[in-house]
Formats: sequence, structure tokens, C-alpha cells
Amino acid sequence: MTLLVVVWLTAVLGAAPALAAPHRDADDAYQELRRAQDELAAVQVEVSGKEAELGAAERNLSAAWAGSGSTGEALRAARSAAAEARSRVSGFYSGVSAEFRRGREFAVLDNRAPLDYRAALPLLDFVAADQFAAVRASDESLRQAESAVTASADALAQAEAARTAAADALTAAGARRDAALRSVQDAQRRVDALPPVTEGDAGNVVRFALAQLGKPYVWGAEGPGSYDCSGLVLAAFRSVGLTVPRTSAAQAGVGVPVPRDQVRPGDLVFYYQPVSHVAVAIDGSRAVHASRPGEPVRIAEIDAIGPVTGIHRLLR
Repeated sequence: MTLLVVVWLTAVLGAAPALAAPHRDADDAYQELRRAQDELAAVQVEVSGKEAELGAAERNLSAAWAGSGSTGEALRAARSAAAEARSRVSGFYSGVSAEFRRGREFAVLDNRAPLDYRAALPLLDFVAADQFAAVRASDESLRQAESAVTASADALAQAEAARTAAADALTAAGARRDAALRSVQDAQRRVDALPPVTEGDAGNVVRFALAQLGKPYVWGAEGPGSYDCSGLVLAAFRSVGLTVPRTSAAQAGVGVPVPRDQVRPGDLVFYYQPVSHVAVAIDGSRAVHASRPGEPVRIAEIDAIGPVTGIHRLLR
């Protein structure tokens, strides 16, 4: 009798680690996958932000190019106006000089006093002042146009530098996203290599749902590239030949209700009141679900997803 007890205890104690190891492996695999999914979701948010920054930088660059063209045209017009004003002054003084020379010659011939020509000087001074004012105004316009071109060139250089920096930041974020996606895929392969969670159609439903991990949430999507919560359930049950309603609220009306402490793989877990979210149970503590925009299909603790308002079993 003593020998039998010893043999029995040895068998039980020796078997415990063998039974516990698969559970630890599964826990580690799921936790690794969840961490990888969280990292991927965070990096995807960063990528979206960098895409928005690049878009803004490109719009600023386009505006800077447009401003550069406008200031360039204004500079050309100012240069032309300044040259024209200087030409008028030059022509005016050349004409006055010629007239005075001609006037003195005729004064000698017809005995007209030179004072007659000096009497015209106030009018000439007035005209000259007006001409010089026009030159000063055109020179000031030219100076302002040149300053505007310089400022526009600086703004263009800054916009180009900002666009380059935004593009580089997006490239770096994209590389981090790719690395995070590879981590999700590696973790997914480890999960896929685990022993079946359960046999039969319920196990196949869970395996189908797990195979969608990492795919994006898109409202109204039913796969294969993206899902919303009820679309994932619809596709998972369709994979075993069972048709379920399309929305989470309607899906809550099918199957047999079960208590929280009896949840099994393949059961549907419903959330909120009225029902607006659904997940597929992996085991008694975890579920896979398409959560919300910006987050991929992922694994989460059943009770961490939200307030549970019902659990239904469609497959026995």
C-alpha cells in the first residue's frame, strides 16, 4: 500500500511541471503578441502624425514657391519702373541743357537778354523736383521688392528644409512600424505553433480569429484585409459554415447564454449596454477582437475590454 502511495505521489508531482509548461508557454506567447500589438498600434499613431506633418510641410512649401514667384514678378516690375524713372530724368536734363545752349546762341543773334531764360528756372526746378521724387519713389519700391525677394527666398529655404525633415521623420517612423509589424508576425507565428486551444468548430473559430491579428480596424469591414468587431465574428463563424447576424447587437440575440466563470474558447463576449462590441473568447481570461480605429485586431483580457454584458455559446 505504501509503495502504491509513493508511486502515485511521484506520478502526480512529476506530471505537474509537464502540465504547467504548455500553459506558461501559451501565456508567454500571448503576452509577447499583445506587447507587439501595442507597440505596433503606438507606432502607427506616430506614423499617422508624421504623415500629417509631411502634408502640412508640403503645403507650406507650395505656398512658399507661389510667394517666390509673386515676389520675383514684383521685383522685375520694380526694376523696370526704376529704370524708366531714371531714363526720364536723364532725358529731361539732356533736353534742358540743349535748350539752354540753343537759347544762348539765339540770344546772341536776336539780342534777347539771357535773363529771359533765367526766368524759366523756377519752372525747371519744379519739374526737376517732381522727376527726382519719382526716382526716389521707384528706388524705394525697388528696395522693398528686393527685400521681399530675399525674405521669400529665406522662407522657401526654410520650407524646403522643413519638408525634408518631415519626410525623413516619416521614413524613420515607417521603419519603426515595419519593425513592429515584423515583431507582431513573429509573435503570431509563435502563437500559431501552440497546441490547439480546443478541438472542433469552436477551436477553428478561435484559430481563424487569431489568424487575423494585426489587421486594421475598419468600420463595416468583414475581411479579409480589415475588420470591425462584428465583422470579425461574422468571418470567423463563416469559416466553419455557420452564418451569424452582422451587428454585435444582433449577434447578442443568438446562442445560449453562459455565466462568466464558464466561458470557453469560441464563446462570444458582448460589451456595453446596449450591446455595441463583441469579442471571441480564446480561453477563460482572454479574447480576440477588432477594437477601434487606429488599433489592429488584438488579444486582450476579457474584463479589460469593457463592461461585459453577456456571454453566448454558439458551438458546443
